[in-house]
Amino acid sequence: MNKTSKSKLAIIILVLMLTLSCAKHIPEQHFAAENAEFDLLIGGVTSEFKDVIVSRLVDRYKDQGNIDLVDYDKINQVQCEDYDVILVMDDSEAWTLWNFSLKSFLKRTENCNNIVLFITAGDPDWEYQYNDLDAITSASVVENEDKVFNELTAKIDGMISKI
Repeated sequence: MNKTSKSKLAIIILVLMLTLSCAKHIPEQHFAAENAEFDLLIGGVTSEFKDVIVSRLVDRYKDQGNIDLVDYDKINQVQCEDYDVILVMDDSEAWTLWNFSLKSFLKRTENCNNIVLFITAGDPDWEYQYNDLDAITSASVVENEDKVFNELTAKIDGMISKI
């Protein structure tokens, strides 16, 4: 490997490390509802845009069900049957090529039918599907907050209604 190739490889590794370290972890929290009708897990990575969505989801569901907020370290320990709905949030990293935690979780939970995916991407037209699971995708722009919130609550409400 020549000096130029080594320099390029070092730059690529540095960019990947910076990209992966920019992911903001969700602070672990638990919201308990008296006479809870369901258990909802929200996990993955967050951002300012996702923080607003999570806050709105917690406000909507906290009086009806128990809600746990966790990052990928905890979500990868969860079993599907532990929750009625599991919302996984992530960023698209090179069209999910570098989303190792997401891929690990999806592979482990392939047979679960209570998972909702929300992935933000720079390309507003980008879509993601894993097997039969369609993700809700969006660019992280304020104008999309209501649309994303409504899509997520429609999926969550549909899963809750089947309990």
